[in-house]
Amino acid sequence: MRTLGKKLFYSLVLLNSVRGSGASYNEDGLEVELEKMDADNTTLAAPIIAVPSQHWEGVDGNWSTFEIRVGTPANVFRVLPVTSWQETWVIWGSAAGHCNVSAGVSPDCGDARGGLFDNNTSSTWENGQEQFLGLDEALGYDGEGQYGFDTVGIGYTNDTGPTLTHQVVSAIFSNSYWFGILGLGFQPSNLTGYGDPQASFADTLFSNGSISSKSWSYTAGAYYRLKSVYGNLIFGGYDASRFTPNGVVFTMTGDNLRDIVVTIRNITATTGQGNTTLMSTPEFAFIDSAVPELWLPVAVCQQFEKAFGLTLDQTSGLYLVNDTTHQNLMNMNPSITFTLANQKSGGSTIDIVLPYAAFYLDVKPPVLVNKTSHYFPIKPTSDNTLYTLGRAFLQEAYVTSHYESHTFNVSQCIFEDTVSPRVIALPPTLPPPGPGSSGSGSGSKHKKLSGGAIAGIVIGTLALLILLGALIFVCLRRRKRRPEPPSTPPVEIDTGKRIDQPASGQVSNYASEVDGQEKIEIQGNPIMIPQELQAEVPQAGPSYVRGVTEAGVLSPIREQKTPMAELGAEEGGLVEGHGKGYREQEDSPRSGDGERGLDHIVSPNSYTIPSSMGRGRPIRTSESPTVSEATQSTWSPNTLVQRRGSKFEERFGD
Repeated sequence: MRTLGKKLFYSLVLLNSVRGSGASYNEDGLEVELEKMDADNTTLAAPIIAVPSQHWEGVDGNWSTFEIRVGTPANVFRVLPVTSWQETWVIWGSAAGHCNVSAGVSPDCGDARGGLFDNNTSSTWENGQEQFLGLDEALGYDGEGQYGFDTVGIGYTNDTGPTLTHQVVSAIFSNSYWFGILGLGFQPSNLTGYGDPQASFADTLFSNGSISSKSWSYTAGAYYRLKSVYGNLIFGGYDASRFTPNGVVFTMTGDNLRDIVVTIRNITATTGQGNTTLMSTPEFAFIDSAVPELWLPVAVCQQFEKAFGLTLDQTSGLYLVNDTTHQNLMNMNPSITFTLANQKSGGSTIDIVLPYAAFYLDVKPPVLVNKTSHYFPIKPTSDNTLYTLGRAFLQEAYVTSHYESHTFNVSQCIFEDTVSPRVIALPPTLPPPGPGSSGSGSGSKHKKLSGGAIAGIVIGTLALLILLGALIFVCLRRRKRRPEPPSTPPVEIDTGKRIDQPASGQVSNYASEVDGQEKIEIQGNPIMIPQELQAEVPQAGPSYVRGVTEAGVLSPIREQKTPMAELGAEEGGLVEGHGKGYREQEDSPRSGDGERGLDHIVSPNSYTIPSSMGRGRPIRTSESPTVSEATQSTWSPNTLVQRRGSKFEERFGD
């Protein structure tokens, strides 16, 4: 039986929906219910579920890897999903020193690194150029890759996931990245020597109709939970059984290399002795599963040191944890709460709570040279553009990104070993909320009336009308018998103002009800509001709409430009009023832009939405690639544009 939270979330995301009949089974034999929407007689494609490899492995923690197939004949590789990138990487077996024996790595490290790729054995490999990797270079990550094109598929066999041809593949040589990666991004790659940007794996899934929206969902999994809970990766939808719903919607920034950005309002440690504030100054942070650590301000890391007795190892730059410190932390048993919001002030917040077990990780060669240790995965930095929430954070957080609306959601994971996955498809255009949505945090409930109840209401209404008619008739008769008083001018007491029932200030969890099912509405913003199979959804208007009339027709509202917050983030919300537009917000200067703000409206029909520009890759030279400023232009779904003020765009090599 589903928990109340799941029921609320299910209600939240479905509008005029009915349950689909499709079902499949995951790797544990549990039934997977697929929720799809039927809009304008078009059924959404079922989301693509990536099956975990059922391995816990890594040199900087125990991570849940996923299997992909590369080449012809296909070879299987275990890789990590990366939320901040869009390419497919595999470990290059032909590169000398890929096992880094001098740092203490076994000379037979191929399987430990997820498998080694030999491009010479693939008949579908198209050779490109050797180029710098560039991902997270500012955090100290480096490496080179032999780029080319090859066939890529998800899962161990063709039956476990789709196979795509002519995909960008890089056979990498790097000691920073222990595993290959499967980039989740929809941005194209700009490869030196090719005139056109090359589509990513995720974008190809969308363009060929395999998924119905440019969206993905991911959580890293938690080795320490229950009997170890594997990661969850879905293209085109999400698994509603894996997290607790909330009403906070985050907007993507204008920088496509740091787009999934949240605001950390504060960090609090809770123990048996009470609460300790570890961070109280709001800061933006990038969610990036490519790195394991949480990169935080120096002062915040110092608060962690003081609260938990941590010591920074100057040689490795890590907070190594010895047995004594670990035992003290076990006795303390702290839980660490990250309070997140879309902007630095105002709006709703969501708490993501991590137990101490999420921070108790192992580190091995080549990260440490010729030794192993436990470590606490935080890293200090004085550069506020580098604050990052890595894989350790994603053990307890579930992220769903929707690129057409430039929004995403971060929710607290839930861990239940008996629940069946509930996979729900996301449409390319998010449906609007129903009328009369509550703006309160607790939401509101509306029950669909049965036929008997409706008949009772009709009969009662008719009886009331008859009674009112009789009273009016009696009053008129009495009035005729009485002499009318002299006419006097009316005295206006108060003109008054009409107050409509407020619409939702932030609409998130709601549903229309079908065939006696309950309709539940919860506060939130419209980010992930899919519908189930064969639902009849009113045709949306030409703009992103916010309301449904009683006749079932979407009522459009006026789109308004809203200034971007720092780093291009904005608070996605609605005016407290029925059928009004987006909330006007004060200008918040973007980092690097002084007092200049950026206009941004989360609307797939707005021409002011920032584009998903291509990510370039400099050709290998004797020097590392530099960073340059990008520019911003108007958005077109098929046109690549530069973004203004980007500190992370790489230049092309000569």
